[in-house]
Amino acid sequence: MPRWLRIILTGFCFFLFFCGSPLIPILFFPYLRLTSKNQAVFRERTTCFINRALYGFTRILALFGLIRAPAKVSLPAGVDPSRPFVLISNHPTLIDVVLTLGWFERLTCVVKGHWKRSWALGTLLHATNHLFGPSGEGESTHRAIVEHLRRGHPILIYPEGTRSLADRLHRFRRGAVEAAFEAGVPIVPMYLEVSEPLLMKGVPFWKVPVSTPEFRVEFFEVIDPRKEHRTPKEVNAYLQSRYRSRFAKTIEDRGHNQQKLKGGGCSVQNWLVESKASQ
Repeated sequence: MPRWLRIILTGFCFFLFFCGSPLIPILFFPYLRLTSKNQAVFRERTTCFINRALYGFTRILALFGLIRAPAKVSLPAGVDPSRPFVLISNHPTLIDVVLTLGWFERLTCVVKGHWKRSWALGTLLHATNHLFGPSGEGESTHRAIVEHLRRGHPILIYPEGTRSLADRLHRFRRGAVEAAFEAGVPIVPMYLEVSEPLLMKGVPFWKVPVSTPEFRVEFFEVIDPRKEHRTPKEVNAYLQSRYRSRFAKTIEDRGHNQQKLKGGGCSVQNWLVESKASQ
């Protein structure tokens, strides 16, 4: 598929996402509310409904040839999807959260605090189990995350706190590990690899790579805080080292596409420059 067509289709998908989102509470939530016995059941059902909708959206992206990604992903053996856990992941691109929530229908995440007032997403998110992040200076979500886990909700957390750079990961914050330790729930480390840099922070949607990005999922060993002899600080340092080592392999694997990307005017070096300039 020519790049100009993928740019048009990418723009259409952005339009579909942000203009379709406000319609979901209007068209579907009244029925879900009427058929739910209480508010907790309603929020659980809307969360699953939204995650299924995100899954459908990612299948549209794949159908259009904009990405290649697994249709289904299973949690590691021993992790019960009906129980709370902390899923941590690197954050290589804007759409990895959409993919991840689509794979696990009960999974929740911490969304940006200012989205509370978003015309496109505010009403929708208020009806789900997703948590709003800090919207002001000095606010913290740590206690809210711990209580969220204790109420039985699994949650996705990005230890970097923002999207990864094209050539390196940000320093891991300890909040995800500390919340898991305090709530006594498993830490499920998921590594998400993307074959080409895509929708990094500060990079507009029309900066599409020459070839179709392929997403691959890898899980590291699950960490159970109830059986762990290391401190949260030590576990966080271990995870950061493990992710950085794996990311170095990703950069190495991208090397064979370097010449092809150069030929298309969208080289890895160009992406690195743009990403660093945006920081």
